[in-house]
Amino acid sequence: MEQFQITLKNEKIKQYERIALFILIINIALFLYIAISTDSNPVRISAVSGLAFIFIALSIDYFLTTIKNNEGSPYKMIAIYLISIAWWNIGYWWIGILFILLGTLYLASKRPLLVSVVKEKLIYPSFPQRNINWTQLNNIILKDGLLTIDFKNNKFIQQPIDESKTAVNEQEFNDFCRQQLNK
Repeated sequence: MEQFQITLKNEKIKQYERIALFILIINIALFLYIAISTDSNPVRISAVSGLAFIFIALSIDYFLTTIKNNEGSPYKMIAIYLISIAWWNIGYWWIGILFILLGTLYLASKRPLLVSVVKEKLIYPSFPQRNINWTQLNNIILKDGLLTIDFKNNKFIQQPIDESKTAVNEQEFNDFCRQQLNK
């Protein structure tokens, strides 16, 4: 069975990282405000522990990404989930649920965008994952680092591929796709 795996470039990953950092900074300010202004000792402890979790996670993330050049560290995501626990303990359970959803979306945005092309179908990494039958397609071409998917309903997708993570022979891939489309 012939199968091709193509990794697409995730060009918005830096934007997602900035948004996550912005969310963490806002929560630092909110937890600091709650820790200073509240009279309740359990709420103060939850706010201070939330601050500690954020600072520890951001410190580890900074160390791994800048000093060790290790991309893809999960510590911002872990900090977002720990923030949801801190909000839950403070008494704002609905903010905790919101941060669980934000953490899940952040996790989905950082996943590798892997297109799988097999004899039966094409699996496209949208959210949720999309299965495309060959009968839905007019053409699919890989050329000069661009994957182009042309649908019969006049829609088309064109994405740059990550050539450092994709080792696919363009001619072989295009011949395979042409063969599947002509069945």
